[in-house]
Amino acid sequence: MNDRENKKGLTRRSLIKGAAVGAGAIALSGFGIKEVKAVPPPKKWDKEADVVIVGSGFAGLAAALTAHDAGAKVIVLEKMPTHGGNSIINGGQMAAWTSKIRKQRTDLEEDSPELMYQDMMKAGHNLNWPDLVKTVANGSPDALNWLVDLGVVFPPELIIQAGGHSRARTHQTKNISGSDIISVLYRAAQEKRVPVLLTHQVMGIVRENPLEGKVLGVKVKTKGKTLYFKSRKGIILASGGYSRDVKMRTKEVPYLTAEWLSTNQPGATGEAIRVMQDIAAATTQMDRIQLYPFADPYTGILDKPALIPFTSPAFAIYVWKNGKRFINELAPREAIANYEAFVLKEKPTWTIFDNASWPNFTKNEVLTDGIAKKRIFKADTLEELANKAGIDPAGLVETVNKYNSFVDAGVDKDYGKPRLRAKVQTPPFYAVPQWPAIHHTMGGLQINTKAQILDREGEVITGLYAAGEVSGGVHGGDRLGSCAITDCIVMGKIAGMSAAAS
Repeated sequence: MNDRENKKGLTRRSLIKGAAVGAGAIALSGFGIKEVKAVPPPKKWDKEADVVIVGSGFAGLAAALTAHDAGAKVIVLEKMPTHGGNSIINGGQMAAWTSKIRKQRTDLEEDSPELMYQDMMKAGHNLNWPDLVKTVANGSPDALNWLVDLGVVFPPELIIQAGGHSRARTHQTKNISGSDIISVLYRAAQEKRVPVLLTHQVMGIVRENPLEGKVLGVKVKTKGKTLYFKSRKGIILASGGYSRDVKMRTKEVPYLTAEWLSTNQPGATGEAIRVMQDIAAATTQMDRIQLYPFADPYTGILDKPALIPFTSPAFAIYVWKNGKRFINELAPREAIANYEAFVLKEKPTWTIFDNASWPNFTKNEVLTDGIAKKRIFKADTLEELANKAGIDPAGLVETVNKYNSFVDAGVDKDYGKPRLRAKVQTPPFYAVPQWPAIHHTMGGLQINTKAQILDREGEVITGLYAAGEVSGGVHGGDRLGSCAITDCIVMGKIAGMSAAAS
């Protein structure tokens, strides 16, 4: 945004700065700026490091390791009593158009950064910031290979084509869990003696002046005390999104009230974004909030059975209680979730697959555990499966027979599904109930390709960086599934390198 003059000859920037003289000054509401809650520099800093990182998930730990390896002294602050944030309960699925793991597969179609970029832009309704998308897509192979080199296991047989992707590029970890990645990153941080301080919540950003100048450090609350952490080189925000903050999300999307369940851990409440808004950091696309179409219908949890509908669409079908399909199973998440929540309106829907297909997208222990917990239904016939799950038996049998004829013909005449990998015909058969829950906030702090945070004039805030879900613009209108880890690792490493080099 350019610094234009108003009718009195004053620039927008000068008005904002003038209104913000002194801590806690009121900025001009007519310019869309709320009260400035600046944190003045303390008389004494309690701790200091070259780089202070807020958040201990994928992006935070990737930034920490990268900054450390670049020679910086690093401290990681985590507000929760355990490390990992949403990342540790993530499904462990990471998109990369190639990798040393994908090259072990000879049955997969050629992929490219351009195809991945196009898929991400299409899923995001072309609202994504293109330079950020290109950065993530181009950087995905190196990011995934970096994790492999650290010790993360991505079995080649678990690479799948997920919904919204035109190629099989979603790599799944050995245990299909984000904890596979977090455990490796956290262990590496411990080995490098990078401190991860738990129950340290950032309450404010210390800047030379409320709306200008370099960022100096952070104000932190921990165990009833207030501490000030000085950053000699930079602060990296990797604190996640705001899916669990009802007030914050309903301000942007009014229908996402407290009645909606969420896949997120309780700490996903967006304080870091609000703290940044206090010093005039820019946000983008804050009203873009994703529903995950396949969560546990009654808890909203993203457990391992809830990952099966996402990993199986080339081999499975989605049906409603009448047994009928309702969509192309390879459609983006938004289309599936919106149809469920706003057209069908009655939970749940189900993913149906057979015994011949599941080795392509999940593991036997996931099925066994899911059946034991009654999260997955299993039966020797489709009729029996339908009765157990609460689906119309005649409708399901008719739908499966019709779908199998489409597989024979190689054309989905109902919904145009582009990949018909297998029939649903080999018993036993399985059904996983599913329903949308609030999952990911695409909007957040506006950054550039160096992970630097911009202010409301589009200028860099010196010494301030962001990566992962706390940032906005990478995913646009809707995030393409399995691109979250990619975003976190690629941009987290860039943030770590940028901060260490400043």
